[in-house]
Amino acid sequence: MMHCTLIGDHSVLADFSKSPNPLSEIHGISKLLFANKPEWAGEIIPGLESLIVQLKYSSDNPSVVRRRAIDELEKLGEKFLKQKRIQSELSTTHRIQVCYHPDVALDLMTIAKACKLTTEEVIRIHKDSLYTADILGFMPGFTYFSGLNPKLRLPRLSSPRPSVPKGSVAIAELQTAIYPRTTPGGWNIIGRSPNTLFDIQKNPPGLFMAGDQMEIHEISLDEFKQLDQNQPSSEILRAPKPDEGNASIEVLQAGTFSTIQDNPRENLSHWAVGPGGACDLDSLHLANAMVGNSPETAAIEMTSTGPTLLFHEACCVAWVGASCEGIVDGQRIPGNRPVWLAKGNTLKFSSFNLGFRVVLAIGGGLELPKILGRAGSHISADIGPKRLEKGDVLLLSDVKAPLSSPFLKSLYKSGLLPCFPKWHVRSPFHPANSVTHINCLAGPHISFLPEKDRELFWSTIWTVSNQSNRMGVRLQSNFKLKKDLPHIPSQAITFGTVQFPPSQEPIVMLAEHQTTGGYPRLAEVIRADLVKLAQLKPGNKIQLMPIDLEEADRINAEALKLQDATMHSIQTMIQTTGKA
Repeated sequence: MMHCTLIGDHSVLADFSKSPNPLSEIHGISKLLFANKPEWAGEIIPGLESLIVQLKYSSDNPSVVRRRAIDELEKLGEKFLKQKRIQSELSTTHRIQVCYHPDVALDLMTIAKACKLTTEEVIRIHKDSLYTADILGFMPGFTYFSGLNPKLRLPRLSSPRPSVPKGSVAIAELQTAIYPRTTPGGWNIIGRSPNTLFDIQKNPPGLFMAGDQMEIHEISLDEFKQLDQNQPSSEILRAPKPDEGNASIEVLQAGTFSTIQDNPRENLSHWAVGPGGACDLDSLHLANAMVGNSPETAAIEMTSTGPTLLFHEACCVAWVGASCEGIVDGQRIPGNRPVWLAKGNTLKFSSFNLGFRVVLAIGGGLELPKILGRAGSHISADIGPKRLEKGDVLLLSDVKAPLSSPFLKSLYKSGLLPCFPKWHVRSPFHPANSVTHINCLAGPHISFLPEKDRELFWSTIWTVSNQSNRMGVRLQSNFKLKKDLPHIPSQAITFGTVQFPPSQEPIVMLAEHQTTGGYPRLAEVIRADLVKLAQLKPGNKIQLMPIDLEEADRINAEALKLQDATMHSIQTMIQTTGKA
């Protein structure tokens, strides 16, 4: 039995909690959606008792898209229930090689002792089970498999390992998982596989989808070593280091946290690859427009403080976001406009007075490989270029591209650089000096709070924690509940989801959020206010403001209209030879 509801202004949740076999229905319906994806469907993300589909709004009337999505999703659910054999027909079984030798099965002896079994019995019981991929999460390609024999049920380690080797096969509670890359982890390691579960060079990148099944084939230690040696030596693939001869930018100082960012990656959440992308997409698009780039061109996202960059070729740049000035050889240059820099110029930045992030676009773009469809960094998933470091060299793709713009060509005055116009555009958002109001829709679990606590949650003034990062904005206050809220079966989360963990300090998801989570979601930030999250710095005060869906649609439409008008004005300006 499936019931559809809206999540925030962005998604439809199909709830299967009252179904006798929720995972079977979730996996079957999600695979039907992937096989014939509707135009309204964006990310499709299975959970343990739910299926969440993020909506793509191609019309001026989002309510029409929502109604159509719910209607078609309910019809798909009815179709699935009528075709009882469809799940087995859609399932794929993968045979995974696993070595159970103690040299790689780091907890095998401990597992056997805790379960009161011999090591031979542990191996036999584990390898003879058929496993089903319930959901993916935690990191790209990390799959939670059900089907573990209850004789092997154990809790997670009391103290997680700082480094679990890539390919480790592990168990916890009634689940098995395989670590796609080296990472910290707290599961009991029962074996190790040489097989690749996630490869960013392949399409699709992941081996397992939710609903797939896994059989295990035992191999010896010698077989494991031989197969493991044939795997690529680098498990984290980044953009290659550029050669020195071409037009380039040299990083003299990296700033607090500077990364390469572009638009979010799409249609990868079901492989546990979050969209990522620039935290402040509006600033990315405006900065690119001012130097004649397409809006989604990869740029440098600067956090807290900017880098110091040496330009080995004359270049047109623009920076938008937090309030700051560029400093070129002692000359202070205002932002939010195109700026021509001379070959040999060094650009650094003043303090970010209002806001936390600035996007620096480079005319003609940077020379970067595309990974999973984008060139940008996804730091938490180890995809794309690493964060900028002192000594890095960034290749420029086409420094002369801005000269094809009549306005930018007229602005360029060789021998008189740096040059910039008097006009500027406004940044999409600067935080208030007192309290920033963040418009939200109530989350699906707000009812977990008693009425008085619910009122207090909305009226609380929260302080942004210094533990915030590109994954999420952490909030602190005196708001405390008498008892913790229950965990929920893991379900999809998105940019702007407000989770409430046992620490009772809410986390508002940012660009690099995990794709699924098991904490109650008390609110969903509306699309127009996501830009506000990007510009919040530690110590800023915010209040979450509850509004209804009609009001959210109105605010979203106004914000989109303003952004589109500003983009149109910039593009019109740079295609003319008007006054600077």
